[in-house]
Amino acid sequence: MAKKKDPTTDSSSPIDADIQALGYEDAVEKLEELVESIERGDVGLEQSLASYRRGEMLLRHCRSLLDKADLSVREMTLADAENGGSN
Repeated sequence: MAKKKDPTTDSSSPIDADIQALGYEDAVEKLEELVESIERGDVGLEQSLASYRRGEMLLRHCRSLLDKADLSVREMTLADAENGGSN
């Protein structure tokens, strides 16, 4: 019998459009708010699980933005090196 996928651990689940629209700093701020809310126990179990899932999406979005920024820096560095380092 095949196992069902657990949506809480499925890293391929799509990121919500509202999260996609956030810049890095805003996404980190939202993630921090979620973590603080869960840690304080401000919400019940169901809301904690939903917050955890949203936090995972925020974290993946932040990592994606950082990866894109890293790639941009590497490309600029490579282009600068190919041009002999002159501006």
